[in-house]
Amino acid sequence: MSLSENNNQIFTVGLTGGIGSGKSTIGKVFEALGIPRFDSDKHAHHIYVTDASLRNSVVERFGEAVGTKDSNGVIVDIDRKSLGRIVFADEDALESLNNLVHPAVKRGFENWIGGLPVSTPYVIREAAILFESGSESGCNKVLCVSADKEQRIERVVKRDGLNRGDILIIMDNQLTDEERTEKSDFQISNSNSDFILSDLQKLHKTFLKLSLYSKNEF
Repeated sequence: MSLSENNNQIFTVGLTGGIGSGKSTIGKVFEALGIPRFDSDKHAHHIYVTDASLRNSVVERFGEAVGTKDSNGVIVDIDRKSLGRIVFADEDALESLNNLVHPAVKRGFENWIGGLPVSTPYVIREAAILFESGSESGCNKVLCVSADKEQRIERVVKRDGLNRGDILIIMDNQLTDEERTEKSDFQISNSNSDFILSDLQKLHKTFLKLSLYSKNEF
């Protein structure tokens, strides 16, 4: 079976949300329910290490200051915090980075899903900038995770050690929760965790039904 045929038969749910929304936590719940998850952001970090061509292109575009060197002075990774300070302060720089990274992430997703059995009920394609990168076009449905802005900021401060100003700059370069919700098929709030597991189990059942219906159409 060709890769395109495999892609067409595995129902794909896009999972997106702004920085600090907790989308990765949501994604891990789906994993616990037995659903394969592709973390686009994590894969982008991975290819900085494994794809020398991409890494060199990023350094060439943004300077050696964004590179992490080994003991021999060879650039072996990208300092994502340094890179983030550059691209989130410059819209053109952010677009340039996206043009470099997104095609590689897309290929990674296609290779990943191509290796899954067609009996897979559905998969989660997680990406912070799912809509901005155009990746929603490869999804059957999209689930948006939202959360209170101050709560998001607090989470990122604890998780990444960024200051409030840097976090606000990143938020300003992403879609708002309202914009994501308008573009999405499903939305879940991650501000209050009291009922979120129950809500996710309901969504899981919905996605199982939708994927089964989709397969029956072939």
